[in-house]
Amino acid sequence: MIFRIYMWHQTFVIVSDPELVKNVLVTGNYPKSKAIYSRLTHLFGTRYVGNGLESEVDQTVWIVQRMHFNHWFKPHNLRQFTPDFNEYADSLVHQLGKYADGKTHTPMEELFHKVTLHLMCKVTFNFDLGTLDSPSHPFAYYLGFTLAAFSKQMMNPLFSMNPFKWKYCLQVRNAVAKLRLYAKERIAERRNEKQRGVHVPHDLLQSILELKEQNPSQITEEILLDHFVSFLIGGQETTANTLSFMVFLLAQNPACYKKLQDEIDTNVAAVSVLTSAELDDLPYLDMVMKETLRLYPIVKQTFRETVRNERLGEFSLPAGTDIMVSFYANGRSTKTLTNPSQFLPERFDPKANERVGTYVYTPFSAGPHTCIGKKFAEIETKIIMAKIIQNFDFELVPGQPMGVIDCGTLRILGGAKCFLRPRTAK
Repeated sequence: MIFRIYMWHQTFVIVSDPELVKNVLVTGNYPKSKAIYSRLTHLFGTRYVGNGLESEVDQTVWIVQRMHFNHWFKPHNLRQFTPDFNEYADSLVHQLGKYADGKTHTPMEELFHKVTLHLMCKVTFNFDLGTLDSPSHPFAYYLGFTLAAFSKQMMNPLFSMNPFKWKYCLQVRNAVAKLRLYAKERIAERRNEKQRGVHVPHDLLQSILELKEQNPSQITEEILLDHFVSFLIGGQETTANTLSFMVFLLAQNPACYKKLQDEIDTNVAAVSVLTSAELDDLPYLDMVMKETLRLYPIVKQTFRETVRNERLGEFSLPAGTDIMVSFYANGRSTKTLTNPSQFLPERFDPKANERVGTYVYTPFSAGPHTCIGKKFAEIETKIIMAKIIQNFDFELVPGQPMGVIDCGTLRILGGAKCFLRPRTAK
């Protein structure tokens, strides 16, 4: 299916047919829409994520940066961080244990956001935010505050023009400045460590600095800060929100929940450090994660544009046409799936009679612009969820709001509040 919609002065062509999605994202590799992605760079007039990897629209510049960072995100490189994933998952389990009396409301989404931010800061930038039960680090506060403001800007582009919101917008701009100052100080600290001959890890921060060293005329200091901020935001939001939806869906589907418990009890009940090998023994966990992302892709759509006159299906599109691919709608289409609104992880079983098509399930996009952190997020999500299943039974707190909110990324409305109980019999 292909159709067009009008929004104010803009026209968008919506593509949902899997073959046309493949054409846009892979075969044609259409570049990102300048009209849309240029809105992501600044927050209320202040540079926020700037020209990070996800918001860069110059295809020539993007390719250089993407090829550079691809090496760091290779699976063989990410495996070295498995102990860190386990350490932070264990910290979360310890924190959850304080709520596990079967009657205390546990703010799962809030805790997921906290642990994923702490993990991202430590693993990618060697930046320690302290323990999960310590007071919120200023960096964490500024990141959360600006993310909330970013969602307001995305939902209402005219938000900052309201005089009654100017004081708030000023607070947001100050928070953005402090956030980027933290990033600048961390970069300066790393450079100083290298100059003094101190051993530094080959983390993502080091890869960002190497990008500057290899492309000194193209990569400015501001672009370094862009990458620092955008990688943190993308890494935290994807995993934390996916985990929240997984808990929500499992609690609502007890048969699937029991099947996942049985798989984990059978294969990794006594395993304290989960590696890639152990995760390979948990195929149903992989299916649950994928089915969650099919129903609730954290980034619900992507926008591309034609750079020349193009033929898409039966239609001719002039150069400069904006195209939207909705991951959310495509994953719920009755034209490609049976009972698409039903949570059915078995859809992703390799032996299933009805398989989910490659261009029906695209929560991380597809083609050259596939989310660079896809494998990182998948490993992190699986380890954290497996540890939770190992240690707790959970059920949703009744009466909380149920639904989805669009904050630029999809979030669960009620925060996935749960009652937890320690698992005693496995």
